[in-house]
Amino acid sequence: MTGDTRRIVILGLLACATGACAAGAPVPDRPSPIAWADTLPITEPPSRDVNEVPLIIRTALSGEVSDVLGFRAITGKHREALNVDHFDDVPNSAWFVHRNGRQRMTPDEVFRGPVTSGGPVAGPLTIVAAKVQGISPGYTVRDAAGDRYVVKFDPKGFLYLSSGAGVISNRLLHAAGFNVPEDYIFEFSTDRLEVDRDATVTGEDFIERPLTLQVARDALDRTDPLADGRYVAVASKFVPGPPKGPFFFEGVRKDDPNDHYQHEGRRELRGLYVVSSWINHVDMRFMNTMDAYVQPGFLRHYLIDFAATLGSGTIRPHEPHEGLEYNFDWWDTMGRLFSLGFHRAGWEDVDFEPIHPTVGWLSAEDFDPSQWKPNWPNKAFTSMTDRDAYWGAKLVGAFEDEQIVAAVAAGGLPDAWAADTLATILMTRRDKIVRHYYAKVSPIENPKVAMVRDAPTMLHFDDYGLRDGPWVPSETRYHWRFEDQAIGVSATGVNGPPFQDENRQGVFIRELEGRSFRPPSAAGSYARVEIVVERNGNAAQRPATVYLRWSGEVYEVVGLEH
Repeated sequence: MTGDTRRIVILGLLACATGACAAGAPVPDRPSPIAWADTLPITEPPSRDVNEVPLIIRTALSGEVSDVLGFRAITGKHREALNVDHFDDVPNSAWFVHRNGRQRMTPDEVFRGPVTSGGPVAGPLTIVAAKVQGISPGYTVRDAAGDRYVVKFDPKGFLYLSSGAGVISNRLLHAAGFNVPEDYIFEFSTDRLEVDRDATVTGEDFIERPLTLQVARDALDRTDPLADGRYVAVASKFVPGPPKGPFFFEGVRKDDPNDHYQHEGRRELRGLYVVSSWINHVDMRFMNTMDAYVQPGFLRHYLIDFAATLGSGTIRPHEPHEGLEYNFDWWDTMGRLFSLGFHRAGWEDVDFEPIHPTVGWLSAEDFDPSQWKPNWPNKAFTSMTDRDAYWGAKLVGAFEDEQIVAAVAAGGLPDAWAADTLATILMTRRDKIVRHYYAKVSPIENPKVAMVRDAPTMLHFDDYGLRDGPWVPSETRYHWRFEDQAIGVSATGVNGPPFQDENRQGVFIRELEGRSFRPPSAAGSYARVEIVVERNGNAAQRPATVYLRWSGEVYEVVGLEH
């Protein structure tokens, strides 16, 4: 892996010596989304409470069963994402902001993530609400500065398992471009705790009662203290603005006039599947999302609560089936039922033990990006196309080793071997994702035309397979086809292997011999170049298409599709 961009230059007859073109090759005719168009001020919508159980049932039926019954085969392949610009990307918005994928962050920036302070300040911690029932106890606290945090604890015997995973995944998702709260590893002593006089707690009988300090402290019996008697937790700071409930991975929020695209058609939510598979976020569903009404008055869309990521299952280490089967997985469930238990999935033969109490269990060499599944079907995930998956894989592939090490360091794992091992697993999973998804498309990015008078025209671009992947220039070929219908020109060629200069840039030049074309005669006509990347004799399944427009003097790049 290297952070240096290796530029590839193909020389084809992309422009003629002089003149102009008439109407030419097609270009993307969809309107291009406008950055930040969904941050216009709106009337504050009401908060919405969600009944989780019927939504889980509906999700399971609409996702898994509909595929089994063949509804997708009847309706055809998935349509491409709705909010894609002319360069096959998404604009910055209330959902996603380009960060590391567009301009590499420093390891220190990855380590800090979204944080603006150091977490809860010194002084009393006032508990305003507590959760003592359920699988994961915790508090909502107010610190001496008046800031509120959700505080959750690790399971007994596994200090730093869920808290460390939560903070590490928080940093990786933030660097990738998603909105996340400020999460901290937080250590505190019980003498700092006090209870707000209006605080209540709901018990196992679901009856709400006044919260006492003793009840709050009793919740700590479900975790372990540190050697010095203090406790460790993950503290998640309340995001700015009042919360307005979760967002869903399908449909739109009807009380948000800025919500222009069906959520299952948003590329950032489709591509989130690939990022989720990297960090093993099996609980990526609506209950771990939140809309907040932020200034100057719009909804920002957050991902929250990352305790069930990496090797952590929140209250225990992950098990091999998590990430390979839905909680209700039709084929495997029916197979076990009708075979009287003789049908066995591959994970059932895995003899696993937690890698380390702070890491849990997370596969590396056995990880298959094409087989990963969250716990529940997700409409945006199941709508993902190869182009969406490649976009998500670019977010993962952009992480350098040093950045991954920095994100893991933010998790505060006290054992150096455990931290190094987890970082290595994330690197291995990253490389597998890049190898799998980059091979499905031609990973051409940042095209640019270079034209010099009385010289052939060159199309420069970045090959992200060389930047992020295992491939090298010597095993790479580029099959290209240039077409300008306005002047009746069509040309093909194969370029490669490129060579590398001192700046580690691949350059290859080829002249098309024996061809003389009349020049374009009018501005505004279009041409295109289709490029198929071949590695070791294996061609990508999809070409990259670069769209060009003749200005009257030069070709200008106006679009890119994978």
